Amino acid sequence: MKSISFDYAFAPPHALTLCRPSASEKVIADMTEQCIKFAWTDHSQKYDYPLAWTPHPMDITLCMNVSVGGAVAEFQKWYRHESGAPYLFAEGKSDGVEFSVQAIAAKTGVIVKTEIGNHEETMHDVHIQFAHTNGWVISNKGWIDGIHKNLLMTMNNGRADRILTLAFGAEDYPLYGRGEEEFDHQPPMNDLKLGIAAHSMKKITSYYRMNCGEQKTGYFLIPYKKYFDELEALKALDLEKEITEALDEWVHLLDRGARFEIADEKLLHCYRSAIADLFVMREQIGEYTGIVSGTRFYRSSSACEPLASDILLDTLGYTEEALADYRMHFEGQDPDGCWVFSKGWEHEVWGLDYNKTNAVLEHYYMTRDRDFLETWYPRMLASALFNCKARATTKNSPKKSERGLMPRGMGDCGMMNGGDYYGVFYPHNAMSVGSDFKVLEAARILGKTEDIAVLEALCEDAKNDLLTSVRENLRSVEGGLMMPAVAGAPISSIYGCMYPFFPAKLVSADEPMIQGAVKYIESKQQSEGGLPLGTGWMKDGLWIAMALGMIARSYLRLGLYKEARKYLYPALNHASPFVTYCEERGGEKGTTKKSGDLQHLWTPLSIGQYMTDAFWFEDDVIHVFAGILPEWLIEGKKIGLYGFRTHYGKTDISITCDDGTYSFELKTERPMEKKMILHLPLDENDIKDIEIDVIDKTEISERFSI
Repeated sequence: MKSISFDYAFAPPHALTLCRPSASEKVIADMTEQCIKFAWTDHSQKYDYPLAWTPHPMDITLCMNVSVGGAVAEFQKWYRHESGAPYLFAEGKSDGVEFSVQAIAAKTGVIVKTEIGNHEETMHDVHIQFAHTNGWVISNKGWIDGIHKNLLMTMNNGRADRILTLAFGAEDYPLYGRGEEEFDHQPPMNDLKLGIAAHSMKKITSYYRMNCGEQKTGYFLIPYKKYFDELEALKALDLEKEITEALDEWVHLLDRGARFEIADEKLLHCYRSAIADLFVMREQIGEYTGIVSGTRFYRSSSACEPLASDILLDTLGYTEEALADYRMHFEGQDPDGCWVFSKGWEHEVWGLDYNKTNAVLEHYYMTRDRDFLETWYPRMLASALFNCKARATTKNSPKKSERGLMPRGMGDCGMMNGGDYYGVFYPHNAMSVGSDFKVLEAARILGKTEDIAVLEALCEDAKNDLLTSVRENLRSVEGGLMMPAVAGAPISSIYGCMYPFFPAKLVSADEPMIQGAVKYIESKQQSEGGLPLGTGWMKDGLWIAMALGMIARSYLRLGLYKEARKYLYPALNHASPFVTYCEERGGEKGTTKKSGDLQHLWTPLSIGQYMTDAFWFEDDVIHVFAGILPEWLIEGKKIGLYGFRTHYGKTDISITCDDGTYSFELKTERPMEKKMILHLPLDENDIKDIEIDVIDKTEISERFSI
C-alpha cells in the first residue's frame, strides 16, 4: 500500500493560513523548529479592484517560542487537524517537559492554546513568549503601567490602543529587566531575530513553574481589530467554546461537499485539506466574492486557477458558492468583448477566456439551468468575436508562424519567448481556440442559428491557422516531436504542452505533438520523489500542481491510466506537514529553493481535480475509476464518490469487491446519454475495461466477476 508521510517536504518555514471559511481576516502561521511566526495585513481584497494583482505587505508580525530552563526548546512535530480544517498543531519536548501548541481562527480572533506537562521529578521553569517583531519601541502595555503585562498593543504604526495579543492562564507575566536592563543606544525596534531576543517591552512572557507530574494550559488571543476599551469583554470570552465552534464550522462545510470513500485515511485527509484550502483562499473581493491564488504575495484573483477552483467547487456540490464567485469573472470583460480582462491580472494571457466559457457550460451541464446559459451567452459570443478580430490583425504577419494567431501576449508559467516574457505562445492560443469552440457548443444548445454559422467558420479558421503553425514548428525532443511554447524558441517550461489535446480538444490522442510530449515527460529526468522536473519557472524545479493538474489528467484521457495514477502519492508526499504547498520548489527533499507563496492555490486545486477525474470523467463515453489505484480495491471494502455533480446532475458511484465478485452501484439525477466504461486496476500493470449499459438510466446496480 502506498503511504503518505510528507517525506519530500521542502525546508521550513511551512505555512498554514488560519481563517474562517471565505473570511477576509487571515493570519498566516509560518512554522519552524524554534518559532511560530503569526503575520497578517489589515489590507484586504474588500477594497481592491477586482481581478487586479495587488500584493500587500504584512502589517503585524508576532513570533512565539517556548523556553525550558532558560533555553529555547524546539518543536519536533507539526501537523494539521485530522478533519482537514486549517487548525495548527505543534509539539515538542525538552528536558522531560512536553509542550504543544494549537491555533485556529475563531469568531473573535485566532486562538492559540498551549499545553505543558512535566514528566520528570525535577521542577522546571517554562516560558512561552509572544514577541511583536515589526512594531516600534514598545508593545507591552505593562511596561508602562505595571498592570497589563499580558497585553501587546500597537502603540505605534497604527491606532495606538489596538490589541495585538492577550494572554490567559499563566502564573505570571514577568517583565524581565524592567528598571534594571541596560540598553545600548539603539532601541529595540524591528530587528529582533525570531523574537527570541526581544526585550520585555515588546513581548508577553507567560511563566509556568512546572512541578513533577503537573499539566498546565494557557492561551493567547490574536483578536480581529479589537481595542483597549473592549479588553474586559475579551477577558470574559469562553475560548474553548470558540475553538469548538470554529472547528465545527469547518467540519460542517467540508461534510457538505462531495464525499470520497477510500480505505486510506491519510489520502482522505490530504483531499479534505485541499478542499479546505479553496475556502481558505476565498474571500470578499471588492463587491464580489472569489478565490485568490495564494495567501500572501499572490493574494489576488484571476481567471486562471481561481476560476478553475470555482468550477471544482461547483462539481463538488458547492453550487451556491460557485455561483456567487462566477459573477466577478464573467463581468470582467472589456467593451470590445475581450474576456481576458485588460484591467485585471490576466491581461494579455490569451486563453484564459477558456476558463470562463468552460465554467458557463459546465454549470449548465451540471444543472441544466438554461436561463444561466442564456444570461452569459452574449458575453461568450462577444469573446469569440473579439478573438476573431484579434487574429485578423496577424493574418499578414511577416512571421509566417504568427499568421492567424492571437497577437503577442504573456506566457507566464515558466514559458519564455527566448529571453522575452511576451510572444505568440502556442499553449494560450490552443486554449483561446478551445474557448471559441465552447461558444459554438453553447450556441448549438441554445439554437442560435445565425451565430452558429459565424462561429463554425471562425472556429475552423482559427483551428487551421494554429495547427498549421504548430505542425510546421514542432521541435525534435527525445526522439519525438513536441510543441514548443513559441515557434523557434527553445523548450523552456513544459507547461501547456498537452493543451491542444486536453482541455482544448483540437487534436486527437495519436497526434505526434501529444505523443512526443508524453515521451519527453516520461524520459525526462524526474525528481528523487518521482515527479517531472522543469514544469514551471525553475529550470530543475518542481511545480507539483502540473504533475496532477496538467500531466496526470491528460494521461487519463490518453488512456495512460498507470502513468497517470503514479503521480498522485508522490505529489501528496511533497506537501508540508500542514498539507500545504509552495508554488514551486527544488526537486530534492528538504530543499530551501522555493518560489511564490508558501501556501499556494494551484496544487490543492489539482488534487481535487485529479481525485474527481479518477472516479469520473467524460469524453465520447463516461470513464469511471480510470485513475484509482489497485490498492484501494480491498476485499470487502467499498470505494465511492457521493454527492458530486456530473453532466447528469447529482451523482453517487461505488464499487465493492467480495470474494472475486464486484458490486457496482450508480445513481444520477438525470438519465445518462453516453456509454460507460469501468476501468478496474487489478494490479499495477493490469487494468480491466468493462462496458456498462447506462444509456437512458438514472440508477444502476451491477454484479460481475473478473
